[in-house]
Amino acid sequence: MNGAVTRSLLQAGSAVAALAREPGTLSLTGPRTHRATMAAAAVALAVPCAMNLPDVWWAAISAVISTMPTRPASVEKGLLRLVGTAAGAALAYALIGWIAYDHVACCLALFAVSSIALLGMAVSPHGYAWMFLGVTFTLVVLVSLNDPAQAFSVAIYRTLEVWVGITCAILVAILLAPDAPAVGPAPPEPPGWHDIFGAQWPAVTYALRSGIVIAALPVIWNTLYLPGVATMAATVAAVMAVPQLPGHTLDDPARLSAKSAYRLLGCFVGGIAGLAIIVLSPTVLVLWLALLCGGVWFFVWLQDSPTGAGYVGTQAAVVYIVTLVQGDGPPLSILPGIDRFAGIVFGIVTLLLFTALLRPITARAEQS
Repeated sequence: MNGAVTRSLLQAGSAVAALAREPGTLSLTGPRTHRATMAAAAVALAVPCAMNLPDVWWAAISAVISTMPTRPASVEKGLLRLVGTAAGAALAYALIGWIAYDHVACCLALFAVSSIALLGMAVSPHGYAWMFLGVTFTLVVLVSLNDPAQAFSVAIYRTLEVWVGITCAILVAILLAPDAPAVGPAPPEPPGWHDIFGAQWPAVTYALRSGIVIAALPVIWNTLYLPGVATMAATVAAVMAVPQLPGHTLDDPARLSAKSAYRLLGCFVGGIAGLAIIVLSPTVLVLWLALLCGGVWFFVWLQDSPTGAGYVGTQAAVVYIVTLVQGDGPPLSILPGIDRFAGIVFGIVTLLLFTALLRPITARAEQS
């Protein structure tokens, strides 16, 4: 565990150094600026369109994440996110009446669905949809545990919020994004579902370990009365969803530590920026929306950084939105933002601890 913490601290230090170099490269032209502008425009469109939905921030995040450099990529990513979200919401609603009153069944369901979803994220050509199936299932289940009767509305609203954000991102992409393929080498093809008990066995152990982490969330929540459990669940699932790259195992501790460190740093950058805006108390809707889109623009611009700070920008954009967007207008209190911020931080700490504790066990299983 000390090794994982040390690696995370070193990676965080490297990310801080890379982040410090970024302001000197700021430019108002080029592909990075164009994508950041599209993301900000998608958020500016999505937030007003989602004002009557419970979690406007989810529509804003969907708009940002679905904004890609090209039109085809934006459409594909948005549709995969929508399919995965709808499938996860439907599955959670179908099972909540059983698992809400049985703690063991709840943990087993979270473990099974999360493990399968994250295995799909690692090996399937439609991995993004698999990932959001697991994330949405976890969110709907955890939010509905205290009141299973609200599972249907949570599932419907979550899907609608994602649909609004994706629609806005695709509309902006149709208007502003090029139709040409993205510049640069194509990402590696996923290995597929075949031979998961052979050559792909590391993917299985990676997914099982992730499932154990997510299944432990209700136990931790009930024991410690922690805030922001839904945000924590999404954070753990997203951090563990590391796509396979050539020459790297799925559960490479260095990669997991690096991604966790970047997420933690991005969490603080985005969270502090969001809380600072709330302290300024922008009560005018247009001003609040402008500050929201301005922060999104900068963090998405940072996301495409070649210096190593890119993932900091991705996380910062998400936390900035989650902190600053609390309802159907400017936030009235700083407390919900702090609550969500605490949930994300605890999710990362939980992930690091469980990864450090479980990796030696799964490593011995792979060798036997």
